[in-house]
Amino acid sequence: MADSRRTGYAGMISGLMVRSFDLRLPVPKVTPGQLWEDNNFDLHVAIPDPKIAQGLEWKRPMEISDHPQLFTDGTTRFDIRQGQAGTCWFLAMVASIAKDDARLKEVILDDAYPIGSWAYRGMFHARFWRFGQWEDVYVDDRLPVYKGTSNLWGARSALDSHEFWVPLLEKALAKCHGSYEAVDGGRPGDAYIAMTGGVAETLDYDESDVNRSQKTFNRIRNALQSGALVTTEVPKQFNKTLGLVGQHAYSVTETAVVKGKSLMRILNPWGDTEWTGPWSDKSREWEDVSIGEVPRAVKDEGEFWICLDDFMRYFRKPTVCSLTPDFDQDGVPDSLKYVTNIYGEWRGETAAGFKNKLENPRFKFTVPKSGSAKVPVVVQFIKKREHRKATNFSTRCDVFKVLDQTDRNATVRILGEETNMYSYANQTTSRHELSAGAYFIIPSTREPGQEKSFLIRVFSSILLGNVSEFPSDQALITSATTTVTSGVQNFSLDFTETVNGAWKAGVNAGGQNRYRDTHATNPQLVISVSQRTAVEFLLVRENDGDIVNLGLRLFPTGNAPMGIDEIYSLEKEKDTDGKEYTFISDAQQINATYMLEPGEHTLLVHTDKPDVEKQFAVVVRSSSPVKLRPYQTGL
Repeated sequence: MADSRRTGYAGMISGLMVRSFDLRLPVPKVTPGQLWEDNNFDLHVAIPDPKIAQGLEWKRPMEISDHPQLFTDGTTRFDIRQGQAGTCWFLAMVASIAKDDARLKEVILDDAYPIGSWAYRGMFHARFWRFGQWEDVYVDDRLPVYKGTSNLWGARSALDSHEFWVPLLEKALAKCHGSYEAVDGGRPGDAYIAMTGGVAETLDYDESDVNRSQKTFNRIRNALQSGALVTTEVPKQFNKTLGLVGQHAYSVTETAVVKGKSLMRILNPWGDTEWTGPWSDKSREWEDVSIGEVPRAVKDEGEFWICLDDFMRYFRKPTVCSLTPDFDQDGVPDSLKYVTNIYGEWRGETAAGFKNKLENPRFKFTVPKSGSAKVPVVVQFIKKREHRKATNFSTRCDVFKVLDQTDRNATVRILGEETNMYSYANQTTSRHELSAGAYFIIPSTREPGQEKSFLIRVFSSILLGNVSEFPSDQALITSATTTVTSGVQNFSLDFTETVNGAWKAGVNAGGQNRYRDTHATNPQLVISVSQRTAVEFLLVRENDGDIVNLGLRLFPTGNAPMGIDEIYSLEKEKDTDGKEYTFISDAQQINATYMLEPGEHTLLVHTDKPDVEKQFAVVVRSSSPVKLRPYQTGL
């Protein structure tokens, strides 16, 4: 269930209107004159594999260096060198953030590690953003080294052996998730979110798109221009291909166009092991490029240039990371300064899965009228996972436009259906341009019965209103039809009205037309149109698990309620498929589209057999305004 107390706005952080919580852990108590030892994160906990741990021991920085410091000369992307822990996904993002002192200070505060001062207690303090809030992590400064040496087992500074911010931050990450083993392998986008609370978007252009390469290059170039960070990966099959490392994360640090050739500059968090193909550090392609035309990579420091064609061939999952998304992707940061946080969970009946998607948790919000016809909105969906190696579910998060709403139900149309896919990723994003009106957000798992908490973050350029959970006893009706084609003309279904009713035994539950004595008692609806109009009728019954057959017919008359003789004698109107009758067995919802001429028409809706008691709704979607007169609805 959503917690309304945790939805809203308060204060400013990095220019975003968000709600904040002070959940800082108390600083561990340390006996005066002693250095702290974290007994809850000892060596066998931090490195649970005995085959690895038996060759290691703890040492503090003062036992490794004669002049240990947290930072020695600022931070750069070249500070990082990966060790034996599989944290390239994390270090690739650390390398990207290292150049931004303000961002790094969100994670490593000014007083994080006062070694060399009276305040030193053998403790390092870091913060990571998890599930909508910053969490404090305290670790002692004992680091894993190979027994009998001062050689660090994990990550370290690539430039200065006296600098320790890199291994201490890696240890804090390991403790945050339970062990170094728990952070072995991951996605750089997750690391970015953990260190900034921002948004990570993986680029996924259609492989059949002939402009896919250039679109990827333009998006990455514009992202870097807007201040975003970009990461990418090399898949396993390209391990050792021209110096590349398979199953490994890299950072994209720059783009350039040289002699008409699109290039990207890539950084390996190992601090060495570079691409050796075309446009690598000493390749012949540089012979015709004048010095200073682009920054040259001349040292073996893990950074190299690669052409766009080879990037597309060998690299996958380029991911753009930003505090707020560049919605129009033009390289200029957009003002999506409002962030609506919605906490929820799949639990019991609301863990409904894909087949009953609309029965999952439903959250409603409104976009107020503004000076713009469309409001840019980015929806970020985050699953809560206690540990990174915990069981994962395939999930998605859909946005629906509310077409009409009554006190019993709401009719909605899904947005972005063709681009939204189920994913095992910890976080996903979708982009929408929304007009003024009401909307639903509905997250779902692929399979029913999968229970988990989640966070939905909605980034918008204006303040969203009326954020609430939609009651579970009210039905949602989906309509996928947006246009009706007649000849060469397309009619947009821009108007929606709903008529609710109930079939009641002995009153209006008359069954199909073979039941002559009762068929005419069924609900009837007169539709008046003033011009040629495209109409879609949706007949929806309550979803109670019963097997019920539904049918509808349309007659060219406004003389309602019609008697049985008139029903039998009148010629039925044909729908756009040329059918006079829509009847579907075991259906919860049926629909039919018509082209209606000016005048009055009567719709009759029924079940298969008489005396079947069910609540129902008739949704009328039309290309121009219509007038409705319901009869015999049972209400």
